[in-house]
Amino acid sequence: MKYTATISALALSTCLAWAPVQAMQVSQPKTYNIQIGEQRLDRALNVLAQKLGLQLLIQSDDVRGVQASLKAGTYTHREALEALLLGTNLTFSQIDESTIAIVPLGVSGAQNISYATGYNYMSGIAVSSDDESIDEVKNHQFEEITVTAQKRSALLQDVPVAVSAMTGSQLQKLGASDFKDVLRRIPGVSFSGVELGQSKYNIRGVSTTSTSPTVGVYLDDISLLTIATNFNGATDPIFFDFERLEVLKGPQGTLYGGNAMGGAIKYVSRKPNMNETEVSTSAGLSTTKGGDVSYEGQAVLNYNVVEDKLAIRTGFLYRELGGYIDQVPDGEIVDWRYSTGTSADDFTPSTKTSLGTKSEKNHNDATMYVARFSALWTPDDSLTILPSLFIQRYELDNTSSFYPNLPGLQTSKRYEEPSEDKLDVFSLSITKNFGDLELTSLTGYVDRSVGWDRDYSFFIGSLVSPLYSSDSYNVSNSSTKNLTQELRLDSGYTDSAWHWTIGLFYSHQKDNLYQAVDTSGAGTFFGTGTDIVYVGDTDTKTDEYAAFGEVTYSITPDFDAVVGLRAFGVEQTVDALYDGVLNGGQTMVENQKRTESGLNPKFSLVYRVTEDSMAYATASKGFRQGGPNRFQFDPDLCRADLDRLGIDDAPEGFDSDSIWSYELGSKNRLADGKVTLNGSVFLTEWSQIQQTVELTGCGFNFTGNVGSAEIKGLELEAQLRPLDSLLLTGSLTYTDAKITESNVGVSAQSGQNVLDVPEWMFNLSSTYTASISSEWTMTIQADYQYHGSNYRSFDALHTTSLNGTAIQVANIAQVQDSYDVANAYVLFSNDLWDYRLYVKNIFNSTPYLDYGLNDALNATTLRPRTIGIDISTRF
Repeated sequence: MKYTATISALALSTCLAWAPVQAMQVSQPKTYNIQIGEQRLDRALNVLAQKLGLQLLIQSDDVRGVQASLKAGTYTHREALEALLLGTNLTFSQIDESTIAIVPLGVSGAQNISYATGYNYMSGIAVSSDDESIDEVKNHQFEEITVTAQKRSALLQDVPVAVSAMTGSQLQKLGASDFKDVLRRIPGVSFSGVELGQSKYNIRGVSTTSTSPTVGVYLDDISLLTIATNFNGATDPIFFDFERLEVLKGPQGTLYGGNAMGGAIKYVSRKPNMNETEVSTSAGLSTTKGGDVSYEGQAVLNYNVVEDKLAIRTGFLYRELGGYIDQVPDGEIVDWRYSTGTSADDFTPSTKTSLGTKSEKNHNDATMYVARFSALWTPDDSLTILPSLFIQRYELDNTSSFYPNLPGLQTSKRYEEPSEDKLDVFSLSITKNFGDLELTSLTGYVDRSVGWDRDYSFFIGSLVSPLYSSDSYNVSNSSTKNLTQELRLDSGYTDSAWHWTIGLFYSHQKDNLYQAVDTSGAGTFFGTGTDIVYVGDTDTKTDEYAAFGEVTYSITPDFDAVVGLRAFGVEQTVDALYDGVLNGGQTMVENQKRTESGLNPKFSLVYRVTEDSMAYATASKGFRQGGPNRFQFDPDLCRADLDRLGIDDAPEGFDSDSIWSYELGSKNRLADGKVTLNGSVFLTEWSQIQQTVELTGCGFNFTGNVGSAEIKGLELEAQLRPLDSLLLTGSLTYTDAKITESNVGVSAQSGQNVLDVPEWMFNLSSTYTASISSEWTMTIQADYQYHGSNYRSFDALHTTSLNGTAIQVANIAQVQDSYDVANAYVLFSNDLWDYRLYVKNIFNSTPYLDYGLNDALNATTLRPRTIGIDISTRF
């Protein structure tokens, strides 16, 4: 079945690639009312790109010291660009359907060339593929991209916020599948959870294991927030036809809301192009060391329905990821709950045979499907309507965890452990211009469901020893439905010293978690008449209201003051039913409500020291709502753990936590634009931290407020171009995140490290580009990424049993060791074709990630060394 789907996907990709493409027609071009006051050319171009809805690429030394303006008038794309660049010795070129490059006249030789499609929609001039100047433009290296970190377009180097961004082209060249493939390249970002959709991301040390994440995740500004449980994590959109990825560091509570207290991850999709019909396709094949072969195919169609009025963009991706974990029968399991020694001094964890009968190589195969559709409609020059749909399916045959005590990457289970993650995102963006004012309405609906089947035989047998030989089956299903609405009014780009953005936000979210554990023979053993030993059904409803605004005032042309504020209110209601002998009987939560409100302020000063250097200082607040604990159980079942924590029962709920973050940063271009150096230092004070507290003796957990923490750190990002053909990049992150105050009833102690936060991370990359003929270029890139060690648990000791007496021994899984990863690729490309050969995880690094002892000694790891080829084309 897998291979049939794979062949079908590749056949679809091939058919679309060779499908005839409608000849492009030159019709009456669209016009825009535009006025741009006298200012630096790079900023003026950015204003124009915002007006035209295009991505902008600039070589910094091309525009250095150039001033420009555009008098009020009605312009086409071509007329506006020509007028703004008049007398500058610069011209423009279309890179792809939504990207414009600004290049010197001497590079292109003539205005308005295009090498991406052989056609320039702005001028209607076709260019032959053997034009010598095309090759020169392809080798012209670009540095600047436009981002929307402040919910309006700005050049990356001009944004007074710590932002890392990668273009869709960069993601494609890296062969990145999802965010975890690139996060080690981004300063300050770390994670736990290897599987797609199971991660908990943290930025700048604001890390949590609680049900409410600290990092916001957005697709085209639609929040993908779901309540994390033991059975799901952050939503992970697969990289497919994205224009760029943005990562915002530090609290983003003013513009993005509560769960962006540590930062935000933004995925930006490519929009339909009004003036082009194009088909792009790709296919790939790879092999993983000790694992199965992987396949993929994808195709994207951009269709110009009505010139300058209506265009659609649609695409489909299929990917089959080969497994690399082997299932073996009767494997040995290490049980840290019991000791086979005679005293604490000679503690030895007990071992058991799994009693599994399955044998399967590479049993953790995964299948991914992505489909997307969007339409861009402009009834008139002032109105833009953009509906879109993103559908993703991720099916994992078996979990990717393994037992480190077994040779290689092996596990030994009695049941199959499949999981499925379904994600549907619907959005409608409407933008209306009223002169300089721009009104945006953004409506979003997110529907996500995650289903887990797990073998709980060892887990239940660890809690109740006589039931170890009985088979225990767990099913866990979680779902989220979230409706959001945002209205935003922007003052636009004018000559005024004031710029502002104000808005209103509302979300209505419903979450459900259902879990049941069925143990064969349990009804007879416990005398309950049912083999269902645990069942839980929890419904959570969350409503959030917010009003927000951010105002920038230019005190002088080079000195800005920024003030932002978000006022919000949150109401959360929980209803739940729990039952089963392992729950201590039936317990209920009925209409349990928590209501909170507050203010998230932001203050920032920005000083442009020179045309190429900027310094900024920011103080901002982040906030995360509290909530009720979703598990209600008989405290006598967990008495040993509760006594260890010094409490009688698990708390009914947990309080909100908040942070104040202070940052000093600088962005600089040096050596005539050949060096880019950005850096920042930050201090974060975190109060009432929410963290999950594990009760290992009974298998439950609760969320508590562990106390306070102080996080200090620095980030550096650098780019160096010693030669036109060579680009060197690197980043360094240092983070010192420590608990400063501990509350009663939790494991954290003052002086301990915040969980999942490495002290050091850095990466280095080298990219070399050269022409190998008049039509072909070659790009070679190699990168190295280092992730320092970090704490995975506050508990330095693990509670175990010695002859029925509870003792504590060293927790060998408290610290996750450091690891490093190296990757490389070589890319051959011309106007129509790209051939990419790559190696991921060159040295086959297999660190123990998500290392734990809760139900067995188990871990996950990185995908072993993978070698592959991708081929893509466009027509």
